[in-house]
Amino acid sequence: MVASESPRAPAPPPSTGRRHGAPGRRSALLALLLLPALAAAPGCAPAPPSEPASEDAQAAASLQATPGVSPPTPGVSPRAPGAAPAEQPAGAGAAGAEPALPELEIEGPLLAADTWRRLGDRLLVRAVDFVPSLVQALIVVLAFYVVYRLSRGVIGGVLRRTKADPALQSLSIKLLRYSILVLATIMALGQLGFNIASILAAAGIVGLAIGLAAQETVANLIAGLTILWDRPFRIGDNVTIADTFGKVRSIGLRTTRIETVERLDCILPNKEVIEQKIINHTMSPEYRLPVPIGIAYKEDTRKAREVLLAAVEGHELILDEPEPVVVVTGLGDSSVDLELRVWLKDPYTEREALFDLIEMSKIALDEAGIEIPFPQRTLHFGSGTLPLRVEERTAEGGGEGEGEEGAE
Repeated sequence: MVASESPRAPAPPPSTGRRHGAPGRRSALLALLLLPALAAAPGCAPAPPSEPASEDAQAAASLQATPGVSPPTPGVSPRAPGAAPAEQPAGAGAAGAEPALPELEIEGPLLAADTWRRLGDRLLVRAVDFVPSLVQALIVVLAFYVVYRLSRGVIGGVLRRTKADPALQSLSIKLLRYSILVLATIMALGQLGFNIASILAAAGIVGLAIGLAAQETVANLIAGLTILWDRPFRIGDNVTIADTFGKVRSIGLRTTRIETVERLDCILPNKEVIEQKIINHTMSPEYRLPVPIGIAYKEDTRKAREVLLAAVEGHELILDEPEPVVVVTGLGDSSVDLELRVWLKDPYTEREALFDLIEMSKIALDEAGIEIPFPQRTLHFGSGTLPLRVEERTAEGGGEGEGEEGAE
């Protein structure tokens, strides 16, 4: 029996350009693998074929519907049963598959340009959707700013009319500013889509942790509120706190600033301020200035009193009524302690008046011949004491004298 051979397909004509068969099949396979993934991506769907199905595609569909017949491979022409496989010309299969699955031009990374384009489109859509929320948040911030400006003017005017302490006025404005800032931030975040409940819960936890870690700071804050409520001193008062004399410059929630006589800023924590002894020199409009003076035991205190009163009479910084007085406050180790007491016209001139009166008292006592003593010791030796030996030497060390003297 002689087997009949099916006629072979004619050989393809020689190609004048580059070959497209293998790249076309490779591109088709890549497209088959990538199309389901691209179709599943949100906002992405495969483009419908722009050309009608070819005759090979229709034949493949009819063979697939026939039972027992496997669908042809893309790019391979169907053959009759029992016939030898026919040789396919290069590019023939790709020509039939390309209308349904267009060839993908790949240059560099796979679909990099297309992926970036889709990503840019999605970002643009998100940005367009975000613009209304951003505008609403800006409107909320602007509204709270207007509220802050109006309320600050109203509260400041009320505090000034009631003659409130300047420190209290400053603190009230600061509390108002921070309160409105916090509320505006929370409302703006809510307009931007943030979960306000979660933010408040996190803020509460953070605040609790900060409070436990900064107990000294919290104590100073409470002490600052206590100072503003109790008002032991005000801004501009001359005070002595913790052995520091100066003028109060500012009262904050955490510290109090005092300017000393040397123009130095002394910053005291509020917790230490309320625990120390506070002397306010200017709270009362009437201030009596004490000037301590000492004279020798041999001097007459009545004469010293007359001299001192005559020296300070008519001083420009002290009052004529009540009159200045001189009193004896004690008997010290080396002097009789006197005190010149005068009443100042202005309590803020305390230091200036003190220095001036001390100098005037020294000059007046010197002119009157009244001695101002200094600490000294007198040794007395009783009977039976051994004689003292006194040696005297010159600067050159050449001469030396000795003598004995019995103590009385």
